[in-house]
Amino acid sequence: MIDRLQRDLADLERLSPDEQEEIAILIEALRSAHERELSPTVLESAQPWQDPAGAWQDLPEDDEAETFYRMRHETGPSAPIEL
Repeated sequence: MIDRLQRDLADLERLSPDEQEEIAILIEALRSAHERELSPTVLESAQPWQDPAGAWQDLPEDDEAETFYRMRHETGPSAPIEL
């Protein structure tokens, strides 16, 4: 594989400057994508991760189930779908 790349890179001199620039852009894009895959990155969020099991902990404890039940029954049914 390295031999093929070296052979092809040697032939780049025969291409026009625009074609050489296009190939250089493609090689740089592939290299940066490869470097991103190899480098360990830690994504920092503005807010810390919250366990989905406790995601509703900010709701009042005494009536959260009743609130959802009321919201569910206050909403009217959707219109029938015609097929």
